[in-house]
Parts: sequence; structure tokens; C-alpha cells
Amino acid sequence: MSWGLIFATTKIFHFSHALTLTLAVYAAVLAAGPWGIGLPAGFALAAGAGCLVGLATELAVYRPLRRVHASQLNIFLASLGLLIAGQSAVLIAFGPQARALEGFPMTGIALGPVAFTTIEALWVVASWLLIGLLMAWLWRTRHGRAIRAVASNPELAQCLGVDRERVFLLVFAVGSALAGVGGALLALRDTASPTMGVPPVLAAFIAVFLGGIGSIPGAALGGVVLGLAENMGGLVLPGYWQGVIAFVVLFVVLVVRPSGILGARGR
Repeated sequence: MSWGLIFATTKIFHFSHALTLTLAVYAAVLAAGPWGIGLPAGFALAAGAGCLVGLATELAVYRPLRRVHASQLNIFLASLGLLIAGQSAVLIAFGPQARALEGFPMTGIALGPVAFTTIEALWVVASWLLIGLLMAWLWRTRHGRAIRAVASNPELAQCLGVDRERVFLLVFAVGSALAGVGGALLALRDTASPTMGVPPVLAAFIAVFLGGIGSIPGAALGGVVLGLAENMGGLVLPGYWQGVIAFVVLFVVLVVRPSGILGARGR
């Protein structure tokens, strides 16, 4: 949903979102490890670091390109270049070894035939809590309505007094903060590495198009559908087929309903 919020509003294929996630996770790892300020502070620092990186990307990269009327392809290439350069900088600064985000106990939980860990339970609770808060903010606040207006019709929204550039800053701040928290949740079970942001952002891209471009609830639904398809497919296919399953599901949904599951027809 963090990537979908930015894409739906700005129409920027923000591939360097992967770098935002990575840098935010390393901030959390440093907070919970060498700095010793604890895991809760690490999550807060991840959200703050993600927010700052997202804002810097918008102000230093995307906004200057829009001012010179750069094409969407040029903006995407700039985003991709920033990701590659950023990954190299992280590799130089922290080395190639993976780093763990410590401080949360991982134990097994069994409910009949279903088994999962405390970390996966935290994923479910935290993710849906954040989704609910984001949806309430988008639908019940003035800033949320401004974001939805720009995402729906930027020219009309600007004629009605909505500052599009300020809205862009807002969605980069919120979306990047969410990416930081999501990355920290992932790192609790997996580890932090310079390239860790790419798989989640690829999954986000597929989920957004599955759910319907421009539909924030659709992004959440697309993520659920994608996760179920990959993991249920893993019962009968080898694990390395998960990526193939994801694109097959995307292809089938877009053939049957090109606008996505919750996307408006003709969008």
C-alpha cells in the first residue's frame, strides 16, 4: 500500500522505494543493536528514516525532473539509477554481510493444523492496523481527501485550490514511513542486506496492478491475493516457482479484468 499510495497519486514508477526501505531497515538495525536504544525506538527510527529518504528523493530527484518536463521513462530511469547507486553506497558503508534486527522473541504457535511464529502473528496485526489507520486517514481527513482528489483528477484538484506539489510531498512522506515500518517487520524474521528492498517492491508493484491502479483498498486486496496464490502454489510446486506464480496470477487477472480487481473500468 505504501508503493501504491505514491504511484496512484504521483504516477511515478517509484522503483527507488526499495532503497528507502533498505535504508530505513538499517536505521532500525543500528538502533536495536549497536546504539542499544531498543526495538520500539528502532521501529520509530525506521519510520522517520524512511520518511526523510522519501522526501529527499521527491525534492532532489523527481521534482527537478518534473520542472524540466521530463518524460515518465526518464523519471523511471532516474529512480532506477538512484536505487543502484544507493545499494552500492549501502554495500560500502555496511559491507555485504546480512544483519539481523534483534529484540523480538520468535516462538512457534500451533492452532490445529496451522503453524506460524510470533513474528508472523505480529506481521498480521501490525499490517492490518496500519492499513486501517491509513484508510481512515485517507477517507476522513482533509489531507486524505486532497490526496484522493489529486490521484483522481490532478488538474481539477489544482483548479479547486489543492497544491499538487504539497500533496506529492505528503504522499512521499507517508508512503515512505510505511515502507520503513514494513521493512523493519520483514527484517525481524529475515535479515537486512543492501538488496533486501527489491523483492518487496516487486511484490508491491504486482499487488497494485492486481488490485487496480489508483485503488488503495485494491492494493491491500491485491497483496492478499498474491500472497495466497504464491503460498498455496508452493504446496504443489517448488519454492523457486513463487515468482512465476505471481506473474501468472497478474497475467490472468489483467486478461479477465484489465483494470484490476477493484479498479474502475475504463481507467
